[in-house]
Amino acid sequence: MVKTLHPAARILLWCGWAVAVERAALPVLIILAVATATAFLFAPVRHEGWRLLRRTRWLLAVLLLTYAYVLPGTALWPSLGWASPSVEGLQQGVLRAGRLVLMLAGLAVLLANTSRPRLIYGLYTLARPLTWFGFDRRAFAVRLGLTLDYVEHAPKPARWLDALRVPLSDEATPATYTLEAERWQSRDSAVILAGLLLLWIVLA
Repeated sequence: MVKTLHPAARILLWCGWAVAVERAALPVLIILAVATATAFLFAPVRHEGWRLLRRTRWLLAVLLLTYAYVLPGTALWPSLGWASPSVEGLQQGVLRAGRLVLMLAGLAVLLANTSRPRLIYGLYTLARPLTWFGFDRRAFAVRLGLTLDYVEHAPKPARWLDALRVPLSDEATPATYTLEAERWQSRDSAVILAGLLLLWIVLA
């Protein structure tokens, strides 16, 4: 990913990737999966990708089992009767889990190549239309940044219940949060237009 690309453009590219992965037919989805595999050759992307997969492993498992046992079809193990997952449900579950994994892989590329302040500034930029409805995007950016900083630097308790009992430290919370402004340039528009063209080709 180009280092000088505006963070808002990067987020929009990931949104386009998510739409492509969700709507693509199976042959195109396989091509996208191969393209994703090449990104995992880079250590930062691989690190972010495994981290996201570890955090969503139970969601993926539940998603797969839900499809396998809820959707009707031919029993995978007929001898088990009602306890057997269906072949069609298992196929759809694998497909759904695979799409989610590809979305997470695209998110891993975004996170590996975009620092947290730049990512927050990208969200701040994209939230501009919401200000017409009274949304305070500055407060949103500050709260998000401070929350992520606190989560990163907070001590890791041995149990999750201990984390709920740990009082917030005033000293750990800075009084201000600063983001460096970036200008949207012509290359950002060109990349977004190219992304829209590729998305149209994928969905055609």
